[in-house]
Amino acid sequence: MTTTEKTFFKFTAEQAAAYASGRGGSYPLPLYERLLNYHQGARNLILDVGTGPGKVLFDLLPHFASGIGTDSSPGMIAQAQHDAAARGLADKARFQVYSGEESDKAVVPPEAADVITVAMAAHWIDMPTFYTAAARALRPGGTLAMWTCSSYYVHPSEANASLIQAALYDLEDGMLAPYRHAGNVLTRNAYDALPLPWTIEGFESAFEKASFERRDWDRGGVPSAAAQADGSPGPFLKHEEEKLVDLEAGLGSASMVVRWREANPDKALTDEDPVVVTMKRLRELAGGREGLVLSPSYSLLLMRTRRP
Repeated sequence: MTTTEKTFFKFTAEQAAAYASGRGGSYPLPLYERLLNYHQGARNLILDVGTGPGKVLFDLLPHFASGIGTDSSPGMIAQAQHDAAARGLADKARFQVYSGEESDKAVVPPEAADVITVAMAAHWIDMPTFYTAAARALRPGGTLAMWTCSSYYVHPSEANASLIQAALYDLEDGMLAPYRHAGNVLTRNAYDALPLPWTIEGFESAFEKASFERRDWDRGGVPSAAAQADGSPGPFLKHEEEKLVDLEAGLGSASMVVRWREANPDKALTDEDPVVVTMKRLRELAGGREGLVLSPSYSLLLMRTRRP
């Protein structure tokens, strides 16, 4: 089987650049720290599958001697190569066009990767085929780390929090619902139903069930952090005010939004566009502020291949 997601696969250079800009922020540092603390052994090579414009690889590359990023989208790979050169990392990070299911082809010789990361991409991949490829690419005892973000949540301390959250839900569950694919459902539900190697009937895997760890942060918009001394809600894992203009750009790169705009080109970016409608609501509810404390939840899945 091949990657089921085709929305990003056909991105033009312009769309890939917009995606890189619209999703400009890094993942939270504690997520990366959890991954690095879990990993055992060498840090020679990291393979980032579904790399997009390469941002996870760029974030983690300081901890590894070299890195490879793979993606099924030629446009995304071109953007990643451009950004690597701009960052002065072209000699340390290389990028190649491979689907998740064939990402092991980028690792020569086999079993040379110490860590494989899959950020916001596993829900578009045929997992049995991918697990086989990942086992070929990883050294014995190597780490596979997959994570996802699940929707946007407003921090409960925000004024009009319930109305703001209703507007965000209406965007995803209302206006964009007809453009939701199975992969969107997997990520929305925090990978609860993502097939794991030992849950796939008749599948034999090199990954150890005993090594599996899962960590969730801020599920359903409920802060994982303890409440403040005054009883107010604790902070989100990624607790910062997001500028509404940046939120609008990020939403515009979401797969369901891209599909809606492709299906409704005459309405894209007009007053009937779901993102335009939602941003108008949010700006009204923000009461003149240019930002809101918003964040997705995060779910990290970790496992290792068997040692000899």
